[in-house]
Amino acid sequence: MLKILLSLIIAIAFPLGIFAQQDTTLNEVTGDNTEVKAAEIDELNQKEEERTQQIANLLGFVLPPYTDNPSYVITFKDPSPEKKGVEISLDGKGFTVIKSPYTFPALSIGNHNVKFRFYDATNTIKILEYELIVTPRAPIVNTPKLSETSISITGTALSNSEVIYTLSANAYNSNGYVKTDSNGDWSITLTPEEGLSNGIYTFTAFVRKYGYASDFSSPLTFSVGENGQAFVGNNTKDIYFSFASINKDNVLDILKSNRDLIFLVVANFLLGVILASIIKSIIDNSKSEKKIKEVETIMNKPTEENGRELKTLREIFGGESKENEEIEKEADKKEVKKDTEEKKQETIINKDIFLKRYKGLDPDNDSGKEKEKKIKISLTTKEE
Repeated sequence: MLKILLSLIIAIAFPLGIFAQQDTTLNEVTGDNTEVKAAEIDELNQKEEERTQQIANLLGFVLPPYTDNPSYVITFKDPSPEKKGVEISLDGKGFTVIKSPYTFPALSIGNHNVKFRFYDATNTIKILEYELIVTPRAPIVNTPKLSETSISITGTALSNSEVIYTLSANAYNSNGYVKTDSNGDWSITLTPEEGLSNGIYTFTAFVRKYGYASDFSSPLTFSVGENGQAFVGNNTKDIYFSFASINKDNVLDILKSNRDLIFLVVANFLLGVILASIIKSIIDNSKSEKKIKEVETIMNKPTEENGRELKTLREIFGGESKENEEIEKEADKKEVKKDTEEKKQETIINKDIFLKRYKGLDPDNDSGKEKEKKIKISLTTKEE
């Protein structure tokens, strides 16, 4: 009997113990690997980006993920030792050899697959792949024209595209879009139901085509008041220009369409000439001063020869030595003596002085008769 009772108690309590346990989820059985897999994917993506960056460094440029310039220009280098060249493939149309700088052939709006194939320094083929998205350029908005009840705004944008605009002022807000024609021109006329209220108006717009949108245009602001309209905003046009796109075929067209570029080139040339002249003058002055210092050093530096001190050039040619002073005194004495002798030679001699000095040479006697000459004759000589 006791055994039967124990069996009944165990049979009743065992199912209750099973149902009393907490439910076990599938994640607890299989393990939650979601976070682990996400970390692995991020690590793989990071490694792929690093590998792509290393390959891109071999060419010397990085292609941006998107651009609004369909004729984007790139400059690159050929890393192969034998300069085997670099090839490009656009949207799977096959590889063609290109040269730096390279201009893309007016890509259409949308996503493009770009591949580069080349040889690295070890002559191993490398392939670099990009996804380039070409977006429309922001629209150009002209100065609005106002009437008593409406606002007319015109501009240009990508041909056969949509211009989505927003006009707001105070509590007034108007949104909409307008399509451009084949030339890219567009225009809208807005007529508020309550008329044009006084205040500051702001107009912005962007272009959309094939689902790709451009950046917003520069905000255009203008005012409407009792004294009439007062345009206070700006209407600027973005300039897209690259020196890499200049070649001998289009240089004249670029200069004609960019007058400021001519002024920039001329101004830089003149500035270069002025700077070159200044630098040349400084260098010449520096060389001249250096030569003068060298000469002064030679003149002021005495030398020795055979244990005897030699004189400097300054001492020889006009220095303050005692020998020079003595030489100058001797020269002065000789000059004075010479002058005295010259003065003596200039003394006037009258007849009396002459007769006194040269009486013995006078052939006449005191009475004016010629002196008799006594001639002695010898057998050998004749004497007077």
